[in-house]
Amino acid sequence: MNTDPSPTAARLRQVLTDTGAYSLHQSFDYGGRLAGSVVHCSFDAHELSCPALPHMLLLVSHEYRLRSARFDLGWGYRDHFVNFVNPLHLIPPGTAFRWVKDGPARVSLLTFDQQAALEMFEELGCERPVDGMWSLAQRGFVSPLVYTALGAFVRDLGAGQVSRLLSDSFGALVLNELGKKWRAEPAAATAPRLSPQALRKVTRYMDEHLAEDISLAELAALCGLSRYHFLRCFKAAQGVSPYRHLTAMRVERARHLLATTGQPVSYVASVCGFASAGAMGRALKKALGSSASAYRATAGHYDA
Repeated sequence: MNTDPSPTAARLRQVLTDTGAYSLHQSFDYGGRLAGSVVHCSFDAHELSCPALPHMLLLVSHEYRLRSARFDLGWGYRDHFVNFVNPLHLIPPGTAFRWVKDGPARVSLLTFDQQAALEMFEELGCERPVDGMWSLAQRGFVSPLVYTALGAFVRDLGAGQVSRLLSDSFGALVLNELGKKWRAEPAAATAPRLSPQALRKVTRYMDEHLAEDISLAELAALCGLSRYHFLRCFKAAQGVSPYRHLTAMRVERARHLLATTGQPVSYVASVCGFASAGAMGRALKKALGSSASAYRATAGHYDA
């Protein structure tokens, strides 16, 4: 499993810098199984040229004031323009490309590790994923779920909530949505739920390993399920993703420790599995409406 952050974001930033008229808004590398990058930027350059990268690349448009969008993926320019809000463009792994446009754009460039993406496509039941990716690469398309998920993912990364469970869950969701574009699926109904016994096993594991960077693979293995099947079953049973449930457990543990001990805030953040005291503070603010210090003051405890 690939656990080290990739240097792809730095390469993308350099490519964008070379185009001129470029503004970087946010940039993140993240680890986990799909180890990749997110670069959020805007630029006015007429042409963007990018060398081949060993990653699958998804260009997600936020503000797209264009009348045309033409991509050259190696066989001459082809029209990719679609009259959708927030169109997406997929660049298959190992593909150099040029993008010519006639106006300004604000976009996010999202990458996934090539081998890990192919393995996950196979796990999701997507046959011939390379052919599938090339079929999507022929023209822009739309996916509100992918667009919304990316926004939430970037907000979590920006808040310092970096974990394998977060990135792996996000990656599984995005790749499954892309795979649906070429995968024939049975018309089925409701997602199956985890049994009460399996759910107790998973939540107990979360509780016992709260301070650790738990992965999606670990949780799925407890139930004998694939990663994506586990995600669907867990959410059907709990109403939230494993990552959101784990975050809620961490917030509750932090609340308890802040209210009943005088341990330093940094220590409480560490034992509850937050990346930093700041990340814990933001999670508490979102869940409880107050910072760690304010909550502790209300409870009558202060840092030792």
